[in-house]
Amino acid sequence: HSEAHTMTSRVVPLPLPPCVGDKVLCEWRQLYYPAELYDTRGKDNAREYYVHFTEFNRRLDEWVPASRLAMPADGFRRKRKHGEDDHKTDKIEEMTRVKNINTVVLGRYEIETWYFSPYPGEFAKCSKLYLCEFCLNYMDDPLTLERHQKKCTLRYPPGNEIYRHKNLSMFEVDGHRCRTYCRNVCLLAKLFLDHKTLYYDVDSFLFYVLCEVDAQGCHMVGYFSKQPDSVDEYNLSCILTLPPYQRMGYGKILIAFCA
Repeated sequence: HSEAHTMTSRVVPLPLPPCVGDKVLCEWRQLYYPAELYDTRGKDNAREYYVHFTEFNRRLDEWVPASRLAMPADGFRRKRKHGEDDHKTDKIEEMTRVKNINTVVLGRYEIETWYFSPYPGEFAKCSKLYLCEFCLNYMDDPLTLERHQKKCTLRYPPGNEIYRHKNLSMFEVDGHRCRTYCRNVCLLAKLFLDHKTLYYDVDSFLFYVLCEVDAQGCHMVGYFSKQPDSVDEYNLSCILTLPPYQRMGYGKILIAFCA
């Protein structure tokens, strides 16, 4: 159980603007919880802080105004600056710990994201990203998506259908032959997987994409990937059921296939 502070117990108003790296208290659902400040944006009264609740999963990280922050009774706890002989901070972790995309539109769903994903260029800075639900190409506005959908001929993952039962199909997609599609799968998956590291080097992997099938096509509900020639003989690299389809038994199907 988290040691939450009540609204009045051991909570001190902020005496001065906090800095990135400070350990503070942050209000959530009328209780205060220990948090660390990861980033800031805006100026003066419009300044916001990106907080990580230290006792909870990073998917709860969010931007908050200063009015939701308070100082612990023992004061700010600031990280010690690293000296020349100290281990250097992991720059990749620093860059990726702040969620960059808030929501993705995929088919009939608008999904709130959980983590950072390294979409290229200007797409990494989009608050909302629009994805073609069949080829998974990404766009920054709904009009571009609409134009793309009129031209996109793909209605199922670009691989071999290896399983079909009622309205479910499983497709095996070769990362070497369908590099763009598999990279798009990885970028989408990273929005919901905290420790996923494979984004672009997909050539040696096979992707197994589970879909719901209707008259419009095959709609991705989840996937797993594996490396057939793994030196360590691992039979699974990544596995994900997309949030709108979780708690529906699809995860068990994916696990059964990769076993």
